[in-house]
Amino acid sequence: MTLLELVQNMCLEVGIPSPTQVVTSQDTQINQIFALVNRLGNDITRTFEWQKLDKEYILQTVSTTLTGTITSGSKVITGISSTTGLTSDYGIDGNGIAPFSQIVTVDSGTQVTMNLPATASGTVDLVFGQVNYALPSDWSKQIPQTEWDRSNRWPLLGPNSPQDWQSFKSGIVYAGPRLRFRIQGNTLAINPPPSANLNLAFEYISKSWVLATDGVTYKNKFTADTDTFVFDDSLMTIGLKLRWLQAKGFEYDFAQREFDNLLSMCKGQDKSAAKLSLAPEAGSILLTNRNIPDGNWNG
Repeated sequence: MTLLELVQNMCLEVGIPSPTQVVTSQDTQINQIFALVNRLGNDITRTFEWQKLDKEYILQTVSTTLTGTITSGSKVITGISSTTGLTSDYGIDGNGIAPFSQIVTVDSGTQVTMNLPATASGTVDLVFGQVNYALPSDWSKQIPQTEWDRSNRWPLLGPNSPQDWQSFKSGIVYAGPRLRFRIQGNTLAINPPPSANLNLAFEYISKSWVLATDGVTYKNKFTADTDTFVFDDSLMTIGLKLRWLQAKGFEYDFAQREFDNLLSMCKGQDKSAAKLSLAPEAGSILLTNRNIPDGNWNG
């Protein structure tokens, strides 16, 4: 169902004139309905981990080794061969560098300033590893426990709470083979600074619930009458009618119950669920006779 068809159906149900266009309409009532339907779609997106909005994201870590000059007690690193590509999203590691040092500013093509002072002086090799990675542009919410370091086949440790994060960065024990993470400042923050070319993967719920006419481009609101949507047609029709009744100050109890029931039904039918046992057994099926196919075996 397209945006135009959705609005036409809703208008017929509530008994108001059905439009021939929505996005470019000059009718103030249709303008109101257009605003309501965009907010409705965004709100439904947040109510559930819809399988049609479930996406996988894979990023590759970035790290580079550069020579720089440090001075004990100073936060400035000079004499870097090139600061091209470095930003405040990069952590720094090397002899004379305090743990969890990070770039605060890139001052020039050869100089950066850290958040912590150096603990030694000299010209040394420094590892600049990116520790903050932008989330996907259509990211709405994270699906917990899907974060993995695929290169090492390890789950990422986290998400760390602010308390755990600061304890890890500030405590005596701060090193380890596993990467820790948290979602902070609309980035995936990881520590300690990773080596280069690690493949990190996770799943998330996209906020792009609208599909453009080309059948490929997803977006988070309607921008054309021919746009379609990923949600159930009836759910959107009833939801739009409910929002319109509320906005007009009309009685909407029946519409609310109808929408809530259909929303619950759509959630239950959206994807499969694991079979739960009242007497679960421990162990892996790969280590028992349950992984042997049925059949006859010749001696």
